[in-house]
Amino acid sequence: MIGSLGVGFLMGWVGSMPLAGAVSIFVFQRGLAGHFRRGILLAAGAAAAEAIWCLVAVIGAEQVLSRWPGFEVVARSAGGLILLALGFYFLRRKNTLPVVVDEDPEKEDTAGTLLQEFWLGFGLVAGNISIPFTWLGMITIAVSWGLNPMAGSPWVFTAGVALGIMGWFFVLLKILAAFRARFRPHTHERLMKGMGFLLIAVGVLTLLRAWL
Repeated sequence: MIGSLGVGFLMGWVGSMPLAGAVSIFVFQRGLAGHFRRGILLAAGAAAAEAIWCLVAVIGAEQVLSRWPGFEVVARSAGGLILLALGFYFLRRKNTLPVVVDEDPEKEDTAGTLLQEFWLGFGLVAGNISIPFTWLGMITIAVSWGLNPMAGSPWVFTAGVALGIMGWFFVLLKILAAFRARFRPHTHERLMKGMGFLLIAVGVLTLLRAWL
């Protein structure tokens, strides 16, 4: 149980680190505007939806791999190609954050405002039907690297994923709270380029492990 929870936490944390996704950009905006609670509620909604999609992917992966064991090589290859595509996308894309136009960050957040943030995060992820396929590839990649998300309860694993997502965005918002006055657009650009190179490297290694 602890193993599944830890693997889920690690995958949720790492999977949330790229800063070009819609959820990350919205959380970034909230953090730069000084709205920690709004950002964390938005992240909570996204984590809840992502955990649901992840559970669908885990159950699907168990069924597929038990029926067609040879599919593992195909899924690992697909996962590697996804990582390569994301890496090149981050390198080629002009990674700029939208301009934050917001009210006084000291203004008190109402329960209704925070609830809207939660459902915004949930809707951004729940409406993306490509996410379970991405998780299917990520799960297979994890298995190829000796981390088996399906070794324990899928519910425990997906709980770990949600905690990992929340953990990353909590740390991100705390960092922004401390350094937002000194944050510059070119810093985000460099982070995205570095993430692109990292994704390409991991994608190449994944393909080599799948084919050799």
